[in-house]
Amino acid sequence: MALIMSLIFLVLLTLLAVSAMHGTILQERMAGNTRDRMLAFQAAETALRAGDALLGNPGLPPSGPGIYMVPGTSPAAGFTSVQQWDTAYPWTTSSATISGSLTGLALQPLYVIERLTTAPCNGMGSHGFGPLNGRGYYRITSRGVGATTTAAVILQEIYVRCS
Repeated sequence: MALIMSLIFLVLLTLLAVSAMHGTILQERMAGNTRDRMLAFQAAETALRAGDALLGNPGLPPSGPGIYMVPGTSPAAGFTSVQQWDTAYPWTTSSATISGSLTGLALQPLYVIERLTTAPCNGMGSHGFGPLNGRGYYRITSRGVGATTTAAVILQEIYVRCS
């Protein structure tokens, strides 16, 4: 009788240990995915700030890959709308990269700058340079990937620049 009770007790302890291990593995996987997502977010934020810095320079840089696209144009064959950032945009061929490299990422962050429209600056200017010509509206879209390519974050920002 004591042997049967001992075996039942051992089976119950084994089931308890297996369920505890299952919960621990699940929590570890969730923590890893959260870390991967945060890496992707920080990479996308870095690329967004690189686009900000590029537009913040006194002179606008020359057009290049992913810079100063006009909405509605087709930067790559088969690409129909610049609104399809998630699925159809050819990030590897039609975007700008940040200078330097970030470690721990599957891919380096990328960004695209679109010129949206221009408008008058409404009397903005200075005594030394006179009135400003116009206000440029730009959309900066950045894409960051975490330690694996399954975690990707896309951020967008509207940048207003008087020139």
